[in-house]
Amino acid sequence: MNTPTRRTVLKGAGLAALATPLILRRNAWAQGKTIQMGIWGGVQGEYIRKTVIPPFEQEFGCRVLVEEGVTLSQLARMRATKDDPKYTVMFIDPLGIEIAKRENLIAPLPVASMSNLSNVYPRFILEDGYGVAFGVTAAGLFYNPAATSAPTSYADLWNPKYKKRLSMIGVRNTPSTFLVIAAAAVATGKPLKEAQYNVEAAWPKLAELKPNVLNLFESNAAAVFVAQGEADIGAIEYSQYIYPYTAKGASVDMAFPKEGAFAGHNCQVLVKNGPNGDIGAAFMNRMLDTKVQAGLAEVGLSAPSVGGITFAPGLAKMLPYPIEKVEAMGLFTPDAANINANRSAWIEKLNQIFVS
Repeated sequence: MNTPTRRTVLKGAGLAALATPLILRRNAWAQGKTIQMGIWGGVQGEYIRKTVIPPFEQEFGCRVLVEEGVTLSQLARMRATKDDPKYTVMFIDPLGIEIAKRENLIAPLPVASMSNLSNVYPRFILEDGYGVAFGVTAAGLFYNPAATSAPTSYADLWNPKYKKRLSMIGVRNTPSTFLVIAAAAVATGKPLKEAQYNVEAAWPKLAELKPNVLNLFESNAAAVFVAQGEADIGAIEYSQYIYPYTAKGASVDMAFPKEGAFAGHNCQVLVKNGPNGDIGAAFMNRMLDTKVQAGLAEVGLSAPSVGGITFAPGLAKMLPYPIEKVEAMGLFTPDAANINANRSAWIEKLNQIFVS
């Protein structure tokens, strides 16, 4: 029998190390740990669950548990667990980021652990570094090309030819705040950036719009209503909910008025004192990887927030991307603090005009 020598033992150990996957040794700090996240639903959530999370778990030897929801439910989850945080990463919109920051529910982005942040267009890092967009869409008007020409201004919504032919966003949906700002811009002649602080001018103008309103839509299927010819024009909706129908040949398309389009952001934040924040930072960094960003754009029609990605012409037409196109569209991000401070009053006013 051969007695093992120090040399043979070390040699065997070396071979064993070579047999261990490099990624597991590199990420040994994450082995066996778990994080819980709140993510979006729909095709984007499905892509993240099936395509992004499994390889991340394999690479880091960890578990990523997810719950789907919208911004209000994500905020409720963080509030309910504030004293004993359960979640590590949350997907919320810019309005939610402003609230979560103000309520001390989230931490600043862990810049040192998110190398992909250097590739993010600066305008998509929000609330002084407390949130970052990983998907960007544009909100504007949508219309049936078989029934009407493309509108060029928000003022076109008041055209008498659209009497009972306008499908309008429900008052509790975020784009209804965009409609208020757009109406203020039409009434005052001021750019959207200034009009958002002059909404008193919007109310009489919106009252004048009522004869044109056929219905208020609450679902993301508003495109179908217009495509089927039941209405000629719709306001205001995100392009990621309209273009999937356009891509399938439906008679519906987006129009981005001369006053500018409104930006919609799918964002991620790090929960303050959430479990295993280092894994959370790694996952947030992965969401900004160019391959993940390209995949999200292809399945969900939301544009990347990072530079350096090229898309086929058909897909590129539907995305506010790259940054030069964003600027050319006049993509406008409203003041989240202003909207949050006034949203309840705005909803009440909209209800009085269009629901009562």
